[in-house]
Amino acid sequence: MRNKIVLVDIKKLKSHEETDPTNLKEVIHRIKKDGYLKNPVVVEDKHNIILDGHHRVAALKKLGVKFVPSFLISYDKVRVFLRRNLNVSDIKREVIKRGISKNLFPSKTTRHLIKDRPRNINITLNSLI
Repeated sequence: MRNKIVLVDIKKLKSHEETDPTNLKEVIHRIKKDGYLKNPVVVEDKHNIILDGHHRVAALKKLGVKFVPSFLISYDKVRVFLRRNLNVSDIKREVIKRGISKNLFPSKTTRHLIKDRPRNINITLNSLI
């Protein structure tokens, strides 16, 4: 499925970046306080690589969630930039490689720009357990 929000088993999602412990604590606190997830994570549709939402996924794992609302998208429809000065010739290929190999970039290394991404889905935590 492409360009749809679907519930994906949290165990199938692959990170390409590490999470920052301080930011993770804040995201956990916000999700617990709200009681719902405001926005879906963005996931590359062939390999289940998280493009945007690493901290949300890590927070949901800690909260015992089994399924993650995910916006599945073809990577060719996404623009990506490096936020760090790294010697990478093909950033998209490197993102996929790191997601598959679990040799993660540091937190906030990449920035993915997704046109017309869904927002404000407000799915309750209880519905994801």
